[in-house]
Amino acid sequence: MPEGDTVHKIARALRPRLEGERLASLWLREQGAVAPLAGARVREVAALGKHLLIVLEPAGGGHERVLHVHLGMHGRWARLAPDAPRAPAERVRLATGREAFACTKAAVTELLRRGELADHRVLARLGPDLLADELALDAVVARARRRDPPTVADLLLDQRVACGLGNVYKSELLFLEGLAPRTSPRALPDARLAALYERGRALLRANLGGWPRTTTGAVRPGAPWPPGMPRLWVYDRVGRPCLRCGAPIELDRHGSLARATFWCPRCQREA
Repeated sequence: MPEGDTVHKIARALRPRLEGERLASLWLREQGAVAPLAGARVREVAALGKHLLIVLEPAGGGHERVLHVHLGMHGRWARLAPDAPRAPAERVRLATGREAFACTKAAVTELLRRGELADHRVLARLGPDLLADELALDAVVARARRRDPPTVADLLLDQRVACGLGNVYKSELLFLEGLAPRTSPRALPDARLAALYERGRALLRANLGGWPRTTTGAVRPGAPWPPGMPRLWVYDRVGRPCLRCGAPIELDRHGSLARATFWCPRCQREA
């Protein structure tokens, strides 16, 4: 599932091509062609955690509409010619006079009124976006204490505490902080929780460029990556030696969805 940095990069790519433009057409699989929004102006393209929001101003006035897209496990965006044939897995397509943008296999594609966002079953419950320009860590910690999940691995995936982290960053973050995935959040003081989310924010921000995601070292745009150097410390490296201590990386599953966490049992300890 794409994590917060991926969705923010998609928003950055779409923003200069869509914001201020008028739509020639908008098509959703569930609705077909949305005729009232032909000619609508794209006012904003924004990311909120793992959610993409495209704000539309109808040409004839009236309530703003918001296209909400959550990519899920397999969603993808593509830029196309305006007259390109529609793919079988396409869920939404926006076309301007010059080009079109299509999203395939997304988990959620829905068109909302702007006023519906405040009561949305998912969006209204999201915690602060870790990639927002400003972040109040004390508010994140307060939300974490109210949620009180059984493990710190579950906590980091709870988008109602703070949004943007997924399985990759959860595993990498716990390794860098030296915390076993089944550590109880109650064992962590507020300052440690704040530091955990602050580091998560730093990892996300470091991966907003055009390079593949990495947590093992600084990446300079255009610099060659050292041959054989892993980009991630533990994620998807089960059975391979830890890059710090050499112990085999293990896989743990937690929560009702049995989400995977990769970790080093020697470097990571329960608090």
